[in-house]
Amino acid sequence: MPLRSRVPPRAEEGRSAHARRSNEGAEEVRTEAGTQGSAVHQEVDEITSPPGGEVRVAPVGGSKLPLTARRLDWPDCRNARDLGGLPVPGGVTRTRMLVRSDNIANLTAAGHEAMIAYGVSTVIDLRSPSEVMGSRSPFITRGGLTHVHVPLVDDSMLLKLGEASGMFERYLLMLEHRQQAFSGIFNTVAAAEGGVLFHCFAGKDRTGLVAAMMLSLAGVEVEAIAGDYAETDTQLAARYQEWLAAAPPDRREEMRRELHCPPERVLAILDHLRQRWGGVETYLEMAGVSAGNLSRLGTRLT
Repeated sequence: MPLRSRVPPRAEEGRSAHARRSNEGAEEVRTEAGTQGSAVHQEVDEITSPPGGEVRVAPVGGSKLPLTARRLDWPDCRNARDLGGLPVPGGVTRTRMLVRSDNIANLTAAGHEAMIAYGVSTVIDLRSPSEVMGSRSPFITRGGLTHVHVPLVDDSMLLKLGEASGMFERYLLMLEHRQQAFSGIFNTVAAAEGGVLFHCFAGKDRTGLVAAMMLSLAGVEVEAIAGDYAETDTQLAARYQEWLAAAPPDRREEMRRELHCPPERVLAILDHLRQRWGGVETYLEMAGVSAGNLSRLGTRLT
């Protein structure tokens, strides 16, 4: 059942709300993530420390990183980047804490080792069950990673998504009908130790929506959130051309529109979250993410 909007919608409290909440402890966070078992299928290997030891982070107060500096060259992923180095009040987001990416099944052995060396210890796969069955990383059984599968679009939603008028409407459908999945994703991030990577197929829409919500919780400036979302067009430019060339000629114009990631789209989604639910934080709270986990999420990047 879709979440009910809160009337009248209150303004998103953002970082000030996180500051008022007490930190209820890592043990509680781990327990809450575990309660998502009915919604979240987990494939767990032993977690080990990343090569090189402790994950390094950039302190708040550091310099904003250009988009090119946040890109991660992990063969053969094309759309991997760090969510650190983005502007927040008083500084920038920390690096090596959250990474967004396209399908990590594309990684070569060298790419997989580069991901581990970067400090990633938890991978959240947002793809549908059928996508996972058709394209599973050959390195998934190796130690050093916790793999968590949380389909943001399940196979039962495919017809509705196909009938949607565009990507914006598809995002709205995910927000309305996949609250339990969003709860599982954000509870998993709250419980994780070390770096977290989340991905879908292209790292574009499902991943872009989750990234925008994560950055909003951290208090990242909306212009920077929009810039991160739009960066996908640059990183996937070559792939776009490959996909368009392989598409039937009569589908190419529609496909070109669907591939494009205009910054206005993600700004409209954040505005929709404010208007309908009072903001990202309130949406997640009503979806089942506790105050303790929201506090941990809000400070993960800062």
